[in-house]
Amino acid sequence: MERFVVGKEEKRRRWINVGWGLLFSGAIIATVAFEHQQDPERYGGFLLWSVASLLGAANLANVFFLLRYLRLIGDHCLELVPGKVSARGRPARPGKLRFLTAGKWTELELEQVTALRLFKRWGKLRHIQLLLKNNRGIRLEGYQDLPRLAESLQSELPGGKLMS
Repeated sequence: MERFVVGKEEKRRRWINVGWGLLFSGAIIATVAFEHQQDPERYGGFLLWSVASLLGAANLANVFFLLRYLRLIGDHCLELVPGKVSARGRPARPGKLRFLTAGKWTELELEQVTALRLFKRWGKLRHIQLLLKNNRGIRLEGYQDLPRLAESLQSELPGGKLMS
């Protein structure tokens, strides 16, 4: 049984994204405030306060969701339980994916997976998408050893289910 956890790089990347959002929002608010100082008739106070309140609320929500994510991901892990192999070397029973989040286990039988998609950017694996029989998908991203997770999933799934 292999265990995968969310890496520190993913948490850092999310903090950086929130920081960029705050920076750009501050730049937009500063630009509107500057234009309001230059031409108050064209750029009224209502525009300034509506832009500031809208972007302030959006950034506050962004920080709130990030803190919630970090709280839930603190004890999160993903376990890949291998399936049973028959005497001929073929999988007799597919394995399972177990998700632990907020102290609750959920399981996904790998026989429910119809396809596995690997998404790469600049030659690096960014996330894995599992397509299920019910036409839903599960996106796996941010785990420490994502290439090893992809290899393990490919070895557990019957052939022909990989779509890159």
